[in-house]
Parts: sequence; C-alpha cells; structure tokens
Amino acid sequence: MKRAGIVRLLVLLVAFDLGTVAVAMAQPASPPSSRAEDVFTYYYRDPRPERLVGWFDGFGRKRPDWVAYPPVAGFFAIVFATQPGWIEKLVPAQLNARQADTISAALRLSGQAASRDLQARLAQAGTDRTLTAQFSGLPDRLTNLRIASPTHLDILWGASFASGDGRYARMIADFLARTANRSETIALDVTRIATAASRGDFSSLAQLKEKYEPGLLLEMVYAGTAAWALTSNARQHAFVDGVVTRYIADHSGTPAAKVLSTLKGA
Repeated sequence: MKRAGIVRLLVLLVAFDLGTVAVAMAQPASPPSSRAEDVFTYYYRDPRPERLVGWFDGFGRKRPDWVAYPPVAGFFAIVFATQPGWIEKLVPAQLNARQADTISAALRLSGQAASRDLQARLAQAGTDRTLTAQFSGLPDRLTNLRIASPTHLDILWGASFASGDGRYARMIADFLARTANRSETIALDVTRIATAASRGDFSSLAQLKEKYEPGLLLEMVYAGTAAWALTSNARQHAFVDGVVTRYIADHSGTPAAKVLSTLKGA
C-alpha cells in the first residue's frame, strides 16, 4: 500500500453465483509518501489549520475517483467544527462538483453553516450523482452518524485522522460488534473476510454464498472492512491501538473481541 494521506479506498469485488457485490472499503493508511498525505494522515499531531491552506486545490488536481472523497468529508468536518474562522480560507475559490459535495457534507457534519458567498460557489459547482447519493441522509453531527455503509466508515476514519479522537474508532468497533456478535460462526467468517481483504485475495470466500443470504453476507463484508481497518490502523496510530486494546479488554470473550484479537495478533 503506497498512499497514506488520503485514506486510500479500494473497490473490492466479491463474486457470487447470484451476481457481484461491489463494496467500497476503507483502506488503512500506509507510510506517507508526500507532505500533503502526511498532513492528512497525521494532522491530529499538529492541528494547525494553516497547514491545510491549498490542500483542497492539490487534491482536486489529482482528480481521484469518488471513493477518495468520503474520508475527506469526515476530516474537514472536524477542521470546520474546531476552526470555523478558517472555512473560507481552506475552501478553493473554484470548485468542481465532487469537491462541492464533499465540502457540503463536511459543513453539515460539522454543524457549521456556509456563508452566502460559499453557498453561491457550492451551487455553481453543481453536484456529483454518486457522491450526492453516498452523502444522502447524513446527520448534523459526526457523533450522530449511524454506520450503514463503507462510506460512513471512511467518513469516520477521516475524522479520526483530523482529531486523534478515539471515539470515532470506537463507533467503528461497535459497528463491527453488531454483526460479529450474532454468533461465533459469523464472527469467524468476518475474520476470514478481513484477512482476505488484507491480502487482496478473495478466492477463498466463494463458499460463503452457500452459507448466508445476500443481505447478511453484505453486512458481514462491511463488518470485515471495519475489523481490517481497525487493526491495520492500530499498527500506525497509537490512539487507534488504544481503542482496539481497550475494546478487547472490556468485551473479553465476545465474538467481536475475538475477531479483533485474532487480527491484531496476526
């Protein structure tokens, strides 16, 4: 994994006889390869907003795929909430549709309102159909986000890297538990999914189609995403490691704790 700053995302294709389920998964950060990426991944270590001036311009020039934008929304939700006086300084004068959707989502999650001028610029930029759908139904506070998709996981990872606050990783751990704690069997297969994700090889998962109905299997893939990202980011961020370690200790013996313990020790 080469990129670090923007929480790099993959579109993982898990093929079944009934069709193909495409899942955008939050990829854990890897060692930084540029100053801009370093600023994003470790902003919480030196949270000065002046370090982010021009960041959005550089990000927009890269024209990344839509899956790169949700963590940015979570990241800037934290920045906008803690530094509202910097919003106008950090938003580019010229916006494209994906930037506009991302900034609008960040503003909503931060609880901040756009100025009249910024509202006009956002409206002029238009919207991106995919991101508009992905950001649909977001609450007016990050802590009120109920995880229902990999996009929501990515938003919380962006918020984590901006804040260094373990509450967002804990929300992800609780999301994992909602599925893993259904049974030991489900937890074991969630672990298998997470392990496959870490290796980028899903050939061993085809048999799962015979065990689970599609809705539950998709839920398990999301849970595997959460488990993989938690334990991978724990290796790079001490505050995430603290969340995972405490969760395992506080929920000892539960299927979710066993999933995290297994992956953490792998």
